[in-house]
Amino acid sequence: MKKLQLLILTILALTTASAQNGIWNKIGPEQLTSQKLSRDSQPTAYMLYALDFDALKQLLQTAPNRTVRSTSNLIIAFPNPEGQLQNFRIYEASVMHPDLAARHPEIKSYVGQGIDDKSAMIRFSVTLFGLHTMTFSGTQGTTYIDPYTTDLHNYIVYNKSELTTNRTHACGVVDNNNLPEDLPEDLLLNRSNNSLFKTYRLAMACTIEYAAFHINAAGLGSGTLAQKKAAVLAAMNVTMTRVNGVYEKDLALTMILVPNNEDIIFVTSDNFDNANTANILLDQSQTEIDAAIGFDNYDIGHTVSTGGGGVATLQSPCSGAKARGITGLPSPVGDAYDIDFVAHEMGHQFGGNHTFNSDQGNCGGGNRTTSSAYEPGSGTTIMAYSGICAPDNVQNNSDDYFHARSLLQMATFINGSGNCGVVVPNGNTPPIVSAGANYTIPFGTAFVLKAIATDVDNDALTYCWEQYNFQISNQPPEALSIVGPNFRSLNPSISPDRYFPKLLNVLANNLTPTWEVIPSVARAMVFSLVVRDNQAPNGGQTQRSTMTLTFANTGPFKVTSQNATVAWPQGSSQNITWDVAGTDANGINTALVNIKLSTDGGLTFPITLISDTPNDGNETITVPNVLSQTCRLMVEAVGNVFYAVNTTPFYIGYQIVTTCNTYTFNTPFALNDGSSNYTVKTINVPAAGVISDVNININATHPNLQNLVMAVIRPGGTLSTLFNQQCLDNADMNVTFDAQGSAFNCASPTQGVYAPPTGFNMNALNSFNQQGNWQFGFKDVVAGNAGTINSITLEICTQTLLADTDFELENFALYPNPNNGSFTVRFDSKSGNKINISVYDLTGRKIYDKRYPNNGLFFQMLQLDSAQSGVYLVVISDGNKKTVKRIVIQ
Repeated sequence: MKKLQLLILTILALTTASAQNGIWNKIGPEQLTSQKLSRDSQPTAYMLYALDFDALKQLLQTAPNRTVRSTSNLIIAFPNPEGQLQNFRIYEASVMHPDLAARHPEIKSYVGQGIDDKSAMIRFSVTLFGLHTMTFSGTQGTTYIDPYTTDLHNYIVYNKSELTTNRTHACGVVDNNNLPEDLPEDLLLNRSNNSLFKTYRLAMACTIEYAAFHINAAGLGSGTLAQKKAAVLAAMNVTMTRVNGVYEKDLALTMILVPNNEDIIFVTSDNFDNANTANILLDQSQTEIDAAIGFDNYDIGHTVSTGGGGVATLQSPCSGAKARGITGLPSPVGDAYDIDFVAHEMGHQFGGNHTFNSDQGNCGGGNRTTSSAYEPGSGTTIMAYSGICAPDNVQNNSDDYFHARSLLQMATFINGSGNCGVVVPNGNTPPIVSAGANYTIPFGTAFVLKAIATDVDNDALTYCWEQYNFQISNQPPEALSIVGPNFRSLNPSISPDRYFPKLLNVLANNLTPTWEVIPSVARAMVFSLVVRDNQAPNGGQTQRSTMTLTFANTGPFKVTSQNATVAWPQGSSQNITWDVAGTDANGINTALVNIKLSTDGGLTFPITLISDTPNDGNETITVPNVLSQTCRLMVEAVGNVFYAVNTTPFYIGYQIVTTCNTYTFNTPFALNDGSSNYTVKTINVPAAGVISDVNININATHPNLQNLVMAVIRPGGTLSTLFNQQCLDNADMNVTFDAQGSAFNCASPTQGVYAPPTGFNMNALNSFNQQGNWQFGFKDVVAGNAGTINSITLEICTQTLLADTDFELENFALYPNPNNGSFTVRFDSKSGNKINISVYDLTGRKIYDKRYPNNGLFFQMLQLDSAQSGVYLVVISDGNKKTVKRIVIQ
């Protein structure tokens, strides 16, 4: 018996190993030998792989059917857009009735559960059109694999976010007057999936134009009728594999093509209006599918065409209007067709209304559903109108998930009058979810919502926070709006927290990005939390919870200190201040705050400087022993959800040394009188450095300054005008142009330190590298008064960061110094920690970073091959000990 068990384990191990190796090979475009397939849209970033398609099909022969409810031992790796192979546990999951599938064994569909990324679920098809995959992930978003060449051996791998397709067609929705309206919202709040997997019989018809498109794509123009119908069926399989992936994940619902679906694949003639004139195809769909399939032999019907757009009857499955759904695009393939159109129109059939709030472009004309307008602008989820509501487009294409409102509408219908599908237990328990308490917060202030969820099946949960206010409001959202949606929906993520707006926008001091607008008035907002468990192969479960935020008539709460570049010595005492803004009263009643520190520019705030300190607007803290050039502060409410960050990155463990140098062109030169061309002079700045201040002195002799134009171009920059025909009838100047200068004062002569009268802000020259040629242009645009530029003086100040040495290492040596980029670091260590060595240039750019093993006596030669001549900082860390040394590379 033990030998038999060992044999079984060996076979399983070999199956896994063979699935992960050998079928994929990363390639470059120059390695392609076959013709590329035509694509409607090319992703902006992608990877190319060669696939042993026959080997993949051989492996898939061992995939168990998901209906057997046993764990699959087939593990196959698929590449992601980052160039990594990720493993999935694979099951066969046909989108065809067994009888139909038996007649077409070459048409297959599969589903897989992520192993490396447990939040990932893959849905893919294998047909005569090759391999098509769609992977949902809470860490990477949605990724696709599509054939790239006509031989089906080379594939493109890309993220959905990289697609640039512009959607142009709209859809319509028709009420089903024979069915009840939605249940009241208060009855829907706690509705969730119920551990059941629902299967609907799908009758999918097509026009001859749709058939011709795919027959031509398959190269079967002279094929038999059976071959042509098989090609069209294969295309339907590709689409429905992806559509079912969405419905299985969000609603535990799948659709399978009926046994005789070939009877409604029309190849030579049909009774359809492909253009859908006056929605006539909607009625024809019902008539033709009923006639060919039989009314009692399907649950939902849909007709696909190459006409523009789609239309569907709301809540139609299981009713007398169950085939009243159509979708058409001139090119009926790809993500935009499968998700933006087919999944959208079927969403209407299953009870989902439009969710966009805009009335611009195709969002107008009666397409907006007032009671479901939960998404700002065009919206982004499946039942919205991404890309066709200019100027209110949030993005070009739909994200592949349903809004909380859509899920509630569809679940209500599916569990009510639309319950004719076959229902079986799927053994998947819905997660337990809480959106947390209701809060009152100040207006004009960022906040973060934190979900609480558990799952007894230990599934990898993803979280989707969405604002849940549907009132019609101006779009794009306005900070002064007291109703309607201000915040867009974002893709489900493995993080239970969502920052409003995105933390990166807060760090950029922007609390009102176009589609995430913090209110600046008192109002209330409801937020919905949808948690998905992403379980394959038999349908995911979702759960929902809501909470309310009330914005009080006070605010904003903000940090008022450290809002300019400063340097904190390690271990020093520093004062932090913030504007309480009435948050200690006014129904907010926040008595305490935490103050946190980020050393990575605000991506994380792992260091608590002080916790539970009074919310009085002032606190003194002790600076920790960290070294960073990108520190940010966060003051967050205790027992509430609002927070604020300081406006500017600052330094810890560095000294800021400011150095100012002057460069002069002092050879007088005459201006071309009455010329429209610049006379250009150049001053070269040889050394690199980050500019912190620029002052420019111009000494000129001219009887009428109004004739003159003066400009500067920094290295690598564009022309900036300092003086442009000001000072009528004033002669001569000796002026220093300075951002901190006074308002320009014309005189004869004009002398002093002034800001440019053109309105150019000299601070726009800061933060760039000073090194290179600075060009100065002058022209005398009116003839008759000659003049001379006597001198040009350029003063540039740069800031250098010198790191404070905190803990010296024992017997430390760095040699030689100066060097040619090759040097040795040596010291004694008793810590047992790995040694980290980083090298920075004086602009703060890290040019080297590596960890080394620690054997007690550390002795390592470093080679900086790409370093230019200059001064660099070498940071050596040994656990809590650290030293910083300056080196000179010659």
